[in-house]
Order: sequence, then C-alpha cells, then structure tokens
Amino acid sequence: MSGERSSGRERRSGFLVVNKSAGMTSHDVVARVRRRFGYQKAGHAGTLDPMAEGVLVLGVGREATRRLSEVMGRDKEYRAVMVLGVTTDSQDAEGKVVERKAWSGVTGEAIRATLARFVGLQRQVPPMHSALKRRGQPLYRLARRGLVVPREARPIRIHELELCGFAGPEAQLRLVCSKGAYVRTLCADIGDALGCGAHMKYLVRTRVGNYSLEAAVRLDELLRLSPDELEQKLVPVAEKG
Repeated sequence: MSGERSSGRERRSGFLVVNKSAGMTSHDVVARVRRRFGYQKAGHAGTLDPMAEGVLVLGVGREATRRLSEVMGRDKEYRAVMVLGVTTDSQDAEGKVVERKAWSGVTGEAIRATLARFVGLQRQVPPMHSALKRRGQPLYRLARRGLVVPREARPIRIHELELCGFAGPEAQLRLVCSKGAYVRTLCADIGDALGCGAHMKYLVRTRVGNYSLEAAVRLDELLRLSPDELEQKLVPVAEKG
C-alpha cells in the first residue's frame, strides 16, 4: 500500500468499510475520520442519504482515494421498507406528503408481479432531493427552494428485486442494483405502477461489491482506535471489492 505524510509520519493508504448510522451524512463520516486520524486525502465510494444506514466504503490516503471510483462502480445490495398509499416530495419518509391513495386492494401477489417488471436494464429519472448537480448546484438545494428542474433519465440495472414481507401498508424489499440507482425513486415508481403511490421509509445498504455489512465497523468504534489500530483495519487497495 502507498502512504501519505501526516504529522511527520508515513501513513498507509487503503479502504475502510464503515457501518454508517442514520442521522449523519456520508461527508460527515469522511470528515470525522480525516480529522481523527490526520489523513489529508479521504473520500467515500457512493453517498448514503442521512436517513440511510449500512455499508459506506471510505478511501484514506492518496492511492485509495484515487481508486474510489472503481469501488463506486460495483453492484450494491439493499434492504428497504416501502410504504404504500403515501407519496412524498422527496420520495422518502422525510419529505412532505403530497398525495394519499387507498392501498387496501394491493396484495402480496400483485406486488411480486409488479416487482418482476422492474428487474433488468431500465432508465430512471433521478430525484430532485439528490446530490446530483445542475450548473454546479446540487439538486437538493434547488428542491429546498421549492424548485423542480428537468432531469434526464439515466440507465440503471436492477439485478434482483424481491418481496421479503408484506404487512400493509409496509412492504419489505431486498434488491441488488447497479451504480446510480436510487432506491427511493424505485419505491415511488413501484407505487405508481401499483396505482396507489409509495415512498421509502427505511434503507440499509448491506453490500458494496464484496464489502458486506458483516465486515463493517461502526463509526464510534472506529474513532476509538489508535492510528496504528486503524491501519490494521485498512483493506489494501489491491484487494478492492
């Protein structure tokens, strides 16, 4: 592994698999690790929304941060809870309710049949509440001002999509998808296809490439480590998942 100089010593470069808690941004996680351990170069391989939990892969040191885009391109696995009958402006539970519809006629069989239609290559319109930029400005900032701007549909692939449980109005989903797929947009689109609308209530990312939730370390545990102990947790760049 290559290194980077900080506070007079050579620091090792590599990947950290963090179990992000809800309530903090992906940038917050990177910033706290950078400050605690003195890394000048640090980044993450794919944003998790503040309400989301699970696998967040960090690259620390020059070589690992340069290779984060390769990790970002790996498939991702999620578990999500979708709530039928309620549409929000952000497509998740933190948004403003914009419409309510009856959902009681929707069955588990109907959900499974609808999910099957979303498996495969498709085009998805990114949500306004996202970090994507338009003329240098993140879309979520425009959304906070009540603005809606045209977004171009982007190609994504849903490799697997299954119903794990249904206790109306909540449906538990598991999915494996490509880079660039928004799970809350998928939930909203499924709700539209069912005719009742839907939003995402809960999301946990269980895998990025070969990096699993079981191997992830909570941020509070990570920050209690010494610099030498942290370096023992680093995944070498050559072993990127």
